[in-house]
Amino acid sequence: MSKNLQFSPFTGNVFRRAELPPRREEKSLSPDMQAFVQGTDLDTYDNGNASKFVTAYAQSAWVYCAVSILAQSVAQIPFRISRVKGGNAKQVRALRNSAHPEHRKIVRRALDEEIITSGPVVDLFERPHPTMDRQLFWEMVVTWNAMRGEFFILPLDRMDGPVDMSDRHPRVERMITLPTELFWHIVVGYDLEGWRYTGSPLLTPLPSQMLLPSEVLFSRQPNPYLFWRGMSPLIVADVACRTDYAGEQYAKGLWINNADTGVIVTTDQQATKEQQAAILAALRERKRKAGTADRPLFLWGGAKVEKPTLTSQDMQFLETRKFLRREIFAILKVPDVMAGFTEDLNDGGAGGSLDAQKISFIESTVGSLCTRCETAVQPVVTSFGDDLVGWFDIDSLPIMQAARRQRWDTAGKMFGIGVPLNDINTSLDLGMPEYKWGKDAYLPFNLQNISNPPEAMPSEAPEGETEDDDEEDQNKSNPFARMGRVLAAIRPSNQASAPQQQLRANTAALWRKRMNFRQAHVNLFKGKVGKVLNVFRKKTLAKLDEVHLEKAAGRLSWEAKSLVDIIFDRHDFANSLSDELKQPIQALLQSAGEQMLSEIGYEDPWKYPPKQVLEYITGRQLKIVGVSDAVRNELNTTLSEGVEAGETHQQLAQRVMDKFNDLTAGKAKVIARTEVNTATCKAGYVAMKDVGIEHKSWLGSHGPHAREGHQSVEDATVDAPIAIGELFDVPNEEGAVEQMMQPLDEEHGATAGNIINCQCDVVAAQLESEDETTATFKIYGIGRMTFPKRKL
Repeated sequence: MSKNLQFSPFTGNVFRRAELPPRREEKSLSPDMQAFVQGTDLDTYDNGNASKFVTAYAQSAWVYCAVSILAQSVAQIPFRISRVKGGNAKQVRALRNSAHPEHRKIVRRALDEEIITSGPVVDLFERPHPTMDRQLFWEMVVTWNAMRGEFFILPLDRMDGPVDMSDRHPRVERMITLPTELFWHIVVGYDLEGWRYTGSPLLTPLPSQMLLPSEVLFSRQPNPYLFWRGMSPLIVADVACRTDYAGEQYAKGLWINNADTGVIVTTDQQATKEQQAAILAALRERKRKAGTADRPLFLWGGAKVEKPTLTSQDMQFLETRKFLRREIFAILKVPDVMAGFTEDLNDGGAGGSLDAQKISFIESTVGSLCTRCETAVQPVVTSFGDDLVGWFDIDSLPIMQAARRQRWDTAGKMFGIGVPLNDINTSLDLGMPEYKWGKDAYLPFNLQNISNPPEAMPSEAPEGETEDDDEEDQNKSNPFARMGRVLAAIRPSNQASAPQQQLRANTAALWRKRMNFRQAHVNLFKGKVGKVLNVFRKKTLAKLDEVHLEKAAGRLSWEAKSLVDIIFDRHDFANSLSDELKQPIQALLQSAGEQMLSEIGYEDPWKYPPKQVLEYITGRQLKIVGVSDAVRNELNTTLSEGVEAGETHQQLAQRVMDKFNDLTAGKAKVIARTEVNTATCKAGYVAMKDVGIEHKSWLGSHGPHAREGHQSVEDATVDAPIAIGELFDVPNEEGAVEQMMQPLDEEHGATAGNIINCQCDVVAAQLESEDETTATFKIYGIGRMTFPKRKL
């Protein structure tokens, strides 16, 4: 700067020295101005003992955080311009804030029909002013609204002159928002006659001037104390902001002072001023800057140093700051979660409490701000055409898109149970048009009314009873086959009475319910078994490589029949499989027991007896050892074939890999089904016995591969339940009768042919009444039945 020029910090102007006003020595500066001129902190102006709170936005972290969240949330939403044809623009603008669902549909349909993507009006809102882009423009609008409760937008021409929006054809080429404290309302009588704007060159882009009300776009929040201006939310938050600022200053001083809250020096004698000064000097000498250890302190004359203890208010310091933060956020209508504070919430994902709060914030607080901004700039939008409407596309935000997807998932479930599409559209506000067929209710073609059922239900179990599922899977995926089974099911039959039809339909429905419950556990167990097989495939191949190297070096001699025992440790496999299945089996026993009790209607808490859990798991370990023997035998067979054929090491390794892959695809499914089915039947029997059920029935498989012997047990007991402690007589494949306490029970001598892949189950029954000829049973999950007593 030239020597003849000087800068004034008070007005922001540059003067020539000759133009400077004469200096008056008798007039002193205020403490604030002295601190500003000297370049010192304001908090040191009062003998270093006071901290001055001036502006909440610049001195309160929570106010700045909340206001920034509001401003950035609105600025990130695309502001779109739509052309509404047919003279309906005025109606759409009038219905923008309506809560009626039909009005929202009209508005959404109109706004989405023709969105303008280019032109003068789009360019204006993309770059409102040469000094202000779209992002900054909306951020400043929302910032002034949050800080002052009002905001001003000036529509300008190309030369930054004000544009009167009351003209017939106003031409707006720029827009700008300015600080609200620079505007002064001029009221004559009871009318607002204008605005006096006071600007300065280094602070604002426009000079001071008088403005008509029609030259200013003004929006304000409710103010019960001054009609012409809005009320700032920071007035309400002033005490909380000042208290929090004082807490920050306290923490600042504490850490600068090496986290020392001060000391108290006591002495038995009255210290002279010289002694007091010496003690103070010693204490100051001891203290050093933050991050540096304090020096040792030496006092004399019986002086003692005592450290103040923390009070209850000191202990509550952090909690008080958290409360103040929440108070400030609540006043500015910003949830804590938007600032990243989630210590008191459970994060649940796309539909958890955090997402719910974020969606609520967008729909209520941000939506309200968007509506206020839309209303304020609407005169500018309509100046480019009466058929134009400006609006914030809130639905384009990712979190709102996720919420819409959740609504669509809910809509799919509602439609699947027969709710008409138009009713779903109205209830969930999906924004779809009214369809002619939307008033009709639909159900999937594989659902039927079981209150008056046909002869049989379609047989579509989640898993077949044997490993050969190809034919069944093809039937499942073939829609014509499924439709044929449905038509066959609803065809009337003359061979069975109405009660028999109802009994068959109810038992089939109950079996499918049980299979759906088992399927998730089957998939889990299959994954666990597959995991163990994959681990031992790697171990076996690695051991096979070691054997190959040892044999090549002449240090190993083996025969074909013993190779498998060298590379595969069946005991290790059995222990690993047992450990992997232990926890899933324990969880399945508890879950299956609860499922049975829920079916019965038993509401009290129930736990599978721990002793019986250990007994069951110990018993299954013996079966798992049998599984390891089966795996060992299959490996031995394929390796023996390879050795006898003189195959190379690579070919033998490929045989091992192929065998393990086959076991993972086939054996894992068989093991998973057997373990799940066995545990489910056992848990159901134990649970219903524990709660006092006195009778039981056999529930046979209603899949395409049901065993005839098992079906005969269902036919014999479903309409004549047996006592809870009585054994079922179950024919095997050879026709011999074997006894079981429940399906898949091996404790009473049942053979593998009656166990493996069995999908039968046990049903609880309770005797309600009886006379000389009949007995009425409540068969849980099937219904109340009266049977001839001769069968009992």
